[in-house]
Amino acid sequence: MQIIPALLEKSPTALFFQIKRLTPYFKIFQIDIADGIFVPNKTVQIDDIMKHETYNMKHLTFDFHLMVNDFEREIKKLEKLRNLLNIKNIFIHFSLSPNYSLLTTNYPLFSFCLVLNPEDKVEDLAKHYTLNPIPCIQIMSVNPGFQGSPFIPQTLKKIEQLRLKDYRNKIYLDGAINQDTIPSILSIKNKPDSLCVGSFLSKAKNLNERVDYLREIKD
Repeated sequence: MQIIPALLEKSPTALFFQIKRLTPYFKIFQIDIADGIFVPNKTVQIDDIMKHETYNMKHLTFDFHLMVNDFEREIKKLEKLRNLLNIKNIFIHFSLSPNYSLLTTNYPLFSFCLVLNPEDKVEDLAKHYTLNPIPCIQIMSVNPGFQGSPFIPQTLKKIEQLRLKDYRNKIYLDGAINQDTIPSILSIKNKPDSLCVGSFLSKAKNLNERVDYLREIKD
């Protein structure tokens, strides 16, 4: 099971502090971008990242989780940010009804994944999209926007529901991933391929211990 730090920070300084702090342990990061409209929180913006002086991070890979209404505007900014960062996946929320085929055509340099909020149903997702062309689907196990939100155990059922729909690509789980919820996640038959871990890492005082704990997780 892959562990990916999910970074939800207010400023580029805080963001790059966390990247530098976690780089000895991880090479793939997911950066959360929230606009304060789609979710009731505003994080560091892509414009801010582009203006910030960064160190060489070409050896790292970044996914961007866009919790924003105008996701196409942010994708255009990410096209420019590719000059500084190695960007792979862009995550867009299903509730925004993105035209998936058009995105893959207009922005061929990126891989696009869809995000299910706790209230979103797999059945509705399958009615709107052919699932298998989607390289990854991220299930939110909290209401998105803030770190520290409570875990919603019912969301784990969506992993099995996706597999029963014959979805065979990667499934990510994002939200309240910690020592209290990981045992429940590991107990289910259909497990996620990747865990996006936020405050359990970014707010850790005992970082080495928590990284060791996460490394012991088996499929």
